[in-house]
Amino acid sequence: MSSVIDGLEPQEVWKFFAEISAIPRESGKEEKIRNYVLEKARLWGLPSRRDTIGNVVVEKPASPGYEDLPVTVLQGHLDMVCEQNRGTGHDFDRQGIELVRQGEWLRANNTTLGADNGIAVAMMLALLGGNEPLGPLECLFTVDEETGLTGALEMDPSLITGRVLINLDSEEEGYFYIGCAGGCNTYMELPLVRESFPQGSPQNRAPWGARLEITGLQGGHSGMDIHEGRGNSLALGARILAVLRQEFPEVMVSSLSGGGKHNAIPRELLVDLACTGAGGTDREQVQRLVARQEEILRQELGSLEPGLEVSLKEADLPELVLTPSCCDRVIQLLLAIPRGVLGMSRDVPGLVETSNNLAAVDVSGDRLLVLTSQRSSRNSLIDWAALHVAAPARLAGASVRVGEWYPAWTPNAESPLLERAVQVYRELRGQDPQIRAVHAGLECGVIRDRVGEMDMISLGPDLVGVHTPEEKLHIASTGRTWEFLLKFLQSLG
Repeated sequence: MSSVIDGLEPQEVWKFFAEISAIPRESGKEEKIRNYVLEKARLWGLPSRRDTIGNVVVEKPASPGYEDLPVTVLQGHLDMVCEQNRGTGHDFDRQGIELVRQGEWLRANNTTLGADNGIAVAMMLALLGGNEPLGPLECLFTVDEETGLTGALEMDPSLITGRVLINLDSEEEGYFYIGCAGGCNTYMELPLVRESFPQGSPQNRAPWGARLEITGLQGGHSGMDIHEGRGNSLALGARILAVLRQEFPEVMVSSLSGGGKHNAIPRELLVDLACTGAGGTDREQVQRLVARQEEILRQELGSLEPGLEVSLKEADLPELVLTPSCCDRVIQLLLAIPRGVLGMSRDVPGLVETSNNLAAVDVSGDRLLVLTSQRSSRNSLIDWAALHVAAPARLAGASVRVGEWYPAWTPNAESPLLERAVQVYRELRGQDPQIRAVHAGLECGVIRDRVGEMDMISLGPDLVGVHTPEEKLHIASTGRTWEFLLKFLQSLG
């Protein structure tokens, strides 16, 4: 790792980021990274505490001359989204992230980088272990952010005493965020009916099996990137299957799986198919139809999804398939679930107000399981979106459960913390920052809901491709963000 970060500034931040990257820290499995943070606090002689859910706070007293500054809470999350390109074979439970330097960017080798939110953890550790003159700090390291903000939702309110909070989980330098979406996840479960696959007969051609694959999509963050209209592998697959069943009713679905994380736009889909051979349908005919659908999708998505690939490959003939009516019900349900942007804000120009991500689907046993994720900057519209998404599932006969609800963070344009941040940024950069609300689930709103009224802001360096193996962290932007953060903290008073 050392050769990858050699010469990068600020050295202390990159040193901690490299050490963090070597520690497995998938959501819900943060014990090793938590122990690492607690050990650092012990070595530095700093007070630390944790709550029952696993969040950690490390305190640092004020430097001489800065005792009159208010206690400032710095916050980031310990966990990361663990995604990898097909065939990579990375074991996120045992292996750290392999860092790769690519020009002005730092990325990982075919996996997510984990700069979301490892760079926040690195900056907080650099502050805790450094000698910069600062006011009193409480560094809050939360757990299980990526799978539903669990750490923030169950945080012990007494864990922090400060009422000024700087969240370090944003992804654009020069943008200060003062509001975010809330959301929930909706789980659907549809009973399936299977039957033995009919064998060939003298009147029919021999039956055959095949695997339909959709790969090469960008994916992305289901909040930050939802407005771009990127390809959703599950929705595209349902569309292809609908055309396929319409043209060749003798083609049946045996299994279907794709997606995974509620907050990641799904990039891939696998569908195992079987065909009776009735009506003279053969694999070549189906392949031509699939190739035509790929061409249509490429034309529609254009430069947005240059890596899209749709293929039909030979596979073993499955023993069981969904009955024709069950197969069609699954496809129609996936087509009917609303996805993408459901509404734009009337108050904040350009802000997605409400959306849904069709996140994951699995057909492998006697149930169809579907995961969707709703977001909105209005709490009432979170509930509406969940109802909207659940309607086609209930019509199809599925059970629906809504879980992991978290509140929105309502913007406060009159925030004194924001005013000070703008002033410091203007003095440092000679220009004004952008003030935004974000269509993503930052922990700010949840923490304020748990603790009470707080003055809050969110910021961070340039990150692209988060929640995908294309995740990249801009090196120079990280240095500039660190420089701003130090001056900002020193200005609070």
